[in-house]
Amino acid sequence: MRELLALEGVTAGYGDSIVVEDARLALGEGETIALLGRNGAGKSTLLATILGLTRLHRGALRWQGGDISRAASDRRARAGIGWVPQERGTWRSLSVAEHLACVARPGPWSIDRAFALFPRLAERRRHGGAELSGGEQQMLAIARALITNPRLLLLDEPMEGLAPILVRDLAAVLRELAAGGAMAMILVEQHPRLALSLTQRALVMERGRIVHDGPSAPLLAEPARLERWLAVA
Repeated sequence: MRELLALEGVTAGYGDSIVVEDARLALGEGETIALLGRNGAGKSTLLATILGLTRLHRGALRWQGGDISRAASDRRARAGIGWVPQERGTWRSLSVAEHLACVARPGPWSIDRAFALFPRLAERRRHGGAELSGGEQQMLAIARALITNPRLLLLDEPMEGLAPILVRDLAAVLRELAAGGAMAMILVEQHPRLALSLTQRALVMERGRIVHDGPSAPLLAEPARLERWLAVA
């Protein structure tokens, strides 16, 4: 498996405040990772650092072997890093179709393919962002990221606030994407067992540091370790 992304001793945060410290990570092409940790552990900040939205204090980030440590966020996006933000980021005045059309880039993911993945969006294609339910906004946020045709998809708590039936449906979508193997994913999710069931590998963060890096399946089978790190029953 060829390396897609590497973090080498990355220390980053906002202004002079350090949130992520000495992060080390190597992600292969098509690999899927669950990024776990308690609230405030630094998970979202680590994603923001990969996107270029924080201040890098030390260390380096490499993308397909090239140094992107000082690259602007738009350059990283064009290089193939997609993002589904926790806040969803839908635009109130744009229709579903306009959301997708304004970011679409050449590649296997097209607007039609996104509509096939999320038929509900196809039905709502003329509705504005302000007219969508929370679940529909989340589908739109994922579809919008997919049609940029990223090599790496970062998902920041995509299930947050959704009804159980929508969590089930979105989990099925993410499982399908992971099984395809063409796109790497890093998933931050407040339901650790769900995240572990969808991914090949797991990272656990504690106080801004990565304290565990290993296969997802063994961690899923050891509830005592999850309890110790994440305080889950």
